[in-house]
This record gives sequence, C-alpha cells and structure tokens, in this order.
Amino acid sequence: MDRQLMLSAITPFVPLILRLALIVALTLCARWGLRLAARLMERRLGKTVPNPERLARLQTLVQVGRGAMWALILLMAGLMALHTLGVDATPLLAGAGVAGLALSLGAQTLIKDFIGGILILVENQFSVGDVIKVGEVTGGVERITLRATYLRDIEGRLHIVPNGDIRLVSNLTAEWARAVVDLNVGYEADVSKVLQTLEAAVARAQEDEAIKADLLEAPQALGWISFNDWAVQVRLMAKTKPGKQWGVMMALRQYAVEALQAAGIRVALPAQKVIHDSAPA
Repeated sequence: MDRQLMLSAITPFVPLILRLALIVALTLCARWGLRLAARLMERRLGKTVPNPERLARLQTLVQVGRGAMWALILLMAGLMALHTLGVDATPLLAGAGVAGLALSLGAQTLIKDFIGGILILVENQFSVGDVIKVGEVTGGVERITLRATYLRDIEGRLHIVPNGDIRLVSNLTAEWARAVVDLNVGYEADVSKVLQTLEAAVARAQEDEAIKADLLEAPQALGWISFNDWAVQVRLMAKTKPGKQWGVMMALRQYAVEALQAAGIRVALPAQKVIHDSAPA
C-alpha cells in the first residue's frame, strides 16, 4: 500500500525528471563536444604553426573561446531548466540585461582592449621579440596579453600599451628590414670620386664576416639624395634579416667614414660662425 502511494506520488513528476535529465545529458554532451573540438583544433595548430610563441598564443585563444562557449551553454541550460520547472525567467533576464548593460558601459575600455588583443593574436601583427613602434613608443615586445602589450625601449623603460589603443603599429622586424645610413659631404666634393669611394666601402662591408650572414642583398651606394645649406647628403642602403639592421648600419657607417677619410673627402659637420665685437664702446 505504501509502495503504491509512493509510486502514485512520484508518477506526476516522472516527465519533469526525464526532461531535466535530458537537459543535463545534452549539456554534458555539449561539454564533451567542446573539449573534442578544442583538442582537434590545438592538434591541427601544432602541425601547421611552426612558431612556438605564436602556437602558444593561438592555443590560449582556443581555450578562451572554449570557456566562453561553455559559459553560454551553461546559461542556456539553466534557462531551459527554469522553464521546465515552471519558473518565469523573464524577470531574471530583464535584471541580467540591465546589469549587463551597466557592466558593459563601465567596462567599455576593458572590452575594447580584449577585442584588440584577440585581433593581434589572430592576425599575428607582431610577436614576442619583435621591435615595434606604437605612436611615439618604440621598443621590443616582451609580453602580449589579451589586455595589453609590454614594450621595453632602448633605455630599458617598460611601456604597457593597452591593446585597444593600438591603432597604427609599425613592425620593424617583420620578415626583413633595411639598414639606411645617411652621410654629409661638403659641396666642394667631387661627385664621381665620392660615389666610387662609397661603392668600394659597401663592397668591403659585404665581405665582413660580422654582418655577411645578416645581409639579404648586396649593399648599395645611392649617391646624392638631398642637400641643406651646409652639406650634401649621400645614402647607403642594405636589405637585412629582421632585427639585424642596426648592426649592419653601424658597419656600413664605419666603412664609409673610413673610406671617405682615406680618400681625403671631408665629412661635413654643421658649424656656427661666431663674431666677437671687440670695438671699444
């Protein structure tokens, strides 16, 4: 008798329990599917992305996406469970909408930074170790997070640049670089002699073992490129490996100055003429 009473009391709730069990089962299946998809994506990235730093960032992005999808699935499952139990979720959704709007208005900058960080990671705009210029700041990238990029300038100062503020970025070490050296010579210098001297200097620099491996093309002497009221400018250029342009610039400048001095060609420097008035008052 007691058993029949118990069964009769439970029977009306069986459909409800089955629907809740189905929601739980679907949620668990969705979680398993997310894990499988993330694992397959990480495995594919491991085969197609050779750069370990970029691979680590993309894997982190996959995990962030998986976490966001899991949160969305939990929210949907919770709303379905409330509907099954006969709870009106409209007031909850309205309250959550108002709270979400207030939160989004207060966190606009943070959301902007996170979106910028995701775009930097996906588009591979720069990597740790690159030298970039953002606005007036130039430095080596030490760290990239979803919120900010950490730059160390030549003086050792660490600049923390929010990703949302990175609108125009110049990557100085992407794929290849160019060493550019400008020198000033006097107006009285022989043009053909200057060019011959510089061509001999870049030929010597090209054979320098210290920079030979860093050159992608033979250095060039371009001759006159500009002038001012006290000198004429000549330019040397060389295409180099990424991040190697500064060492090549130093070598080119050294060889060029030594060659010009040996040829008796004056390297012009700005000068000021000061006239002292020694006449008695």
